[in-house]
Amino acid sequence: MSNKEGFQRFHKNWTQVANRLFFKVSAWIIYVIAIVCHFLKLKYDSQKNKVEERKYNRLWSKIIVSIKILLIGSQYLVFFVLTMAIYIHFRLVDSNKAQNFVMGLFVQGIDVCALWRLVVFLHFKKDRRFVMNAVNEMLQITSIIEQKFGIIYNCHLVLVAVYACKLWLLYTMLESFLDKSYFLLFNFLYWVLLEFCFVGYFIYQILLLNWLESIVTYLHGFIEDHRDRLDVESHYQRKLFLLFKLHLRINSLHTCINDNLTWFSTYIFLMIFTSIFNMELFIECSLYGEDELENKIYIITDGCLGPMLIPILSVLILGMCTDRFRNAELNLQQQIVIIHSLYLKKPNSRVLIKKILDNEHTSLIIYQKLEPLQNGLLLGTTCDRQFAFDYILTIILTALSLVQYTIAGDEPINECVTHK
Repeated sequence: MSNKEGFQRFHKNWTQVANRLFFKVSAWIIYVIAIVCHFLKLKYDSQKNKVEERKYNRLWSKIIVSIKILLIGSQYLVFFVLTMAIYIHFRLVDSNKAQNFVMGLFVQGIDVCALWRLVVFLHFKKDRRFVMNAVNEMLQITSIIEQKFGIIYNCHLVLVAVYACKLWLLYTMLESFLDKSYFLLFNFLYWVLLEFCFVGYFIYQILLLNWLESIVTYLHGFIEDHRDRLDVESHYQRKLFLLFKLHLRINSLHTCINDNLTWFSTYIFLMIFTSIFNMELFIECSLYGEDELENKIYIITDGCLGPMLIPILSVLILGMCTDRFRNAELNLQQQIVIIHSLYLKKPNSRVLIKKILDNEHTSLIIYQKLEPLQNGLLLGTTCDRQFAFDYILTIILTALSLVQYTIAGDEPINECVTHK
């Protein structure tokens, strides 16, 4: 049985059908939300298997934009009150009582800047063309792998489980926003738009893992099929060279996405301040709150649990994906080395083919060393699981330091009362 026949047989497995359905449903949900909310102005052409710019009716576009402006501008009175409160606190409060307020104000400033960039990303023509080109490249790569080599769909249940926890925390937090008297709409929009962009990035990460795992699986089958043969057929040689070029194409796509979404990864990192501030409230409420245990649990869940854990889970997901990229690339390197040695042992292989394969093998290994597949955060820092653990440790230690500073002021701590 050939390698391609094995893939076709594997595709009939019910788990493959379920995993493939997961990707399709996720992509269509994101696509429908983008259409309804008038984001990016793209449409999918199923016949060409590509996305193109959508031309909306001008009147309809103006109505949508007006609604969006009204949603944010409708709380102008709240913005005025917030500005006055900032002025009063900075003029009249100079003790440790202002700590939580200043920290909260700093977090709000980051959220407003992030919200502005998210709105620009979802509406600006330059960003729209970047998304269109990136999505079309993903569709083409997926189509080539599926037709030429066979693709194995795997939704990576551990990653999906972590992301499902994150979504549940987000839902709980957004629901609690609506019940608060000081509810600000731009906070709600910030979390919703950030998660909309993150889920698209998350699906891309899993798809990228599927590409790499499918290539590694094909190469493993290639080695098994040609281990005892005297020569490699020209058909398989062409597919092998195509696979090398495809891997370089995948690397180029990932580099392009990382370069264009540097601002997005930066804001994910800056969510550390949101997590620190809410972890401080969590510790103070848990240890020093005067409420009963049942009330504490409700207040913590309703108030600070979501903003505390969502940034941590976001960085953890990206770190787990980076580690999986490394493992896949390591397996790919091993398969390429085996194929290279396999060709050298073939007595009937042509010298030209050996030289081409040697050059492809060398360039691919060098490219993997110089431009490895990974997720970066602030200032090009690699986001892996080790970084995620350091990120969590930093949040915990900083929050404990803030709690210590509050205790040193000999002021009563009523965090649970103030966050009801």
